[in-house]
Amino acid sequence: MPDGPVVVVVNPTAGGGKAGRLIGRVDGLLRDAGVEHRVELSTSAEDLIERARRAGEEGASVVAALGGDGTVGLAANGLVGTATALAVLPSGTADDFAAGIGVASLDRAVRALAAGVTQRIDVARVTTQETERYMVNIAGCGFDSEVNEAANAMRVRLGATGTYVVAVVKTLARFRPATFTVTVDDEVIRGPHMLVVVGNSTRYGGGMKVTPDASLVDGELDVCLLRALSTGAFLRAFPGVFRGAHVKHPAVRMLRGRRIAIEADRRVLVYADGERVGPAPVTIEVVPEALSMVVGPNPPAIR
Repeated sequence: MPDGPVVVVVNPTAGGGKAGRLIGRVDGLLRDAGVEHRVELSTSAEDLIERARRAGEEGASVVAALGGDGTVGLAANGLVGTATALAVLPSGTADDFAAGIGVASLDRAVRALAAGVTQRIDVARVTTQETERYMVNIAGCGFDSEVNEAANAMRVRLGATGTYVVAVVKTLARFRPATFTVTVDDEVIRGPHMLVVVGNSTRYGGGMKVTPDASLVDGELDVCLLRALSTGAFLRAFPGVFRGAHVKHPAVRMLRGRRIAIEADRRVLVYADGERVGPAPVTIEVVPEALSMVVGPNPPAIR
């Protein structure tokens, strides 16, 4: 059981308003589990970061993020480098990071919070010319960031996987690869690619295991590069990402390193934890054991 009250930070609009609608249920679940807590509603991304930071500074042993991967990433930015643990109460569109730490449902997350098992995990520092922030899950640029833009613009939501698949089809119709220069530690890769993804954990986009062998505790980041493909070849290869089978495709290259620098010959947006960071160039560096995390039993991304 946490030592003292848990501070629950929530963006009521996360997951299309799902997080806001679940506040009452979460309050009841935590009370039934005997977890003393208070709920704080955020008014913006910056406000949520500040609320998490202030809770840590005021001595909270645990801050719980009620929302999706974006909300979790924001809360992490307020807690990196502190002794305060971050818990996840999943209520977003996909909740891929929550699945990686063994709390894929609210019930599991509340049980984990009551049990109070924590683990120091790595995070990654994402730096563009516009900003710097931390991520806990996955960053990407190229095709996947344009898919994110398309998915965010969709008015009709079809669930995490359905929304992403429709956004993939829409994006393919107008997408053109960029010529990337990717430096993974001391190795440089240049050429036309559809996307470059950097994973601290294993999956994003509603279950796509894009960096299936990534670990939150190994002190490294996994990199997935996809060379330019025709539309037909891409569509044939795409389903394999839900099983992690894409890593064997001849157009895919997987690498691992501590510092990844990405440049492109045209404007390419960078997304991290499902949120827009800014255009490349971008540098992504691992920060080992930077965050204490409440985890469930046998978390698949901690190995």
